Amino acid sequence: MATVPELKQLSLVGAAYYSLRRLSPYQGTVQVVDLPPFRAMSADGITWMVQIQQRGSRYASHEIWRADGSGTLVEDEHTAEFMRALREQPPLPFPLADKLELWLLDEKDALPLAILGAALPRPKPPRVTHTTWQAALKGDDGFRAPHYAELGVPADGTSHREILEKRVRETAGEAPRAQWFLRDGTGDGQGLNGHNLEPAQAGRRLTREQFPELLLRERWDNRADATLARDYHDWNAPKLLTHSNLSRATRDRLERTACRQAESLYRLRHLLPEVVNPDLMQVALVEAVIRRAGKTEA
Repeated sequence: MATVPELKQLSLVGAAYYSLRRLSPYQGTVQVVDLPPFRAMSADGITWMVQIQQRGSRYASHEIWRADGSGTLVEDEHTAEFMRALREQPPLPFPLADKLELWLLDEKDALPLAILGAALPRPKPPRVTHTTWQAALKGDDGFRAPHYAELGVPADGTSHREILEKRVRETAGEAPRAQWFLRDGTGDGQGLNGHNLEPAQAGRRLTREQFPELLLRERWDNRADATLARDYHDWNAPKLLTHSNLSRATRDRLERTACRQAESLYRLRHLLPEVVNPDLMQVALVEAVIRRAGKTEA
């Protein structure tokens, strides 16, 4: 894995702590503790999947570590230093480090439309191998767009996931373009290489405002498409709240939406970098605890 010291917190034992987004399709963020040859990853900050580096840059899943001692990772002369790094980890969530972003571009204005992937910064971005944006994992039709449905758009049985994917695909055009951007601390992005780009696009610089704040653009030419995109982000609200680069207005909106998904919010309670509606969020978390207790008793 590439090393990016300026984006990581370092512990006394030299471990790196950072977080990454899981994209293509979006599945939230993952926290990482990296001390070669070991690496641990967690989607909730509680259960850590410990991996061991094999040949090259490949990792193989090994054991489970939990702070309460219920994991399977055994401490010995090989794992002692890494387990110390896990025990002495800084507060969650760790800094988001995947500042190298791959964006699908709008066919008309060549501006970022939907994010396809992200990676740790490196001298040369990975080769672009796909330009198809996915709203969810294959076969997952759990996305329902309530506000979009209220608009009375004619329905033909196509899932909201498929409708959204089709609109993104149509907006990208028949010869889709994708470009890597290195985002800086202000949110601006330096354009790098990509797929099917015009010569003038390589090396261009875009401002923070020219990138979608979340996963895809919410400003569309018609109300139906804009509503569908907004509903998609609302569906992912608990996971999006783990991002550290949200505006206060966006975080406020997502928190209010996430409170209607109390159990999903509860699972990610350790990964929230900021809370702007503490009382509202606390009510939702208490609701989740009560629901979980009811399921246990049943």
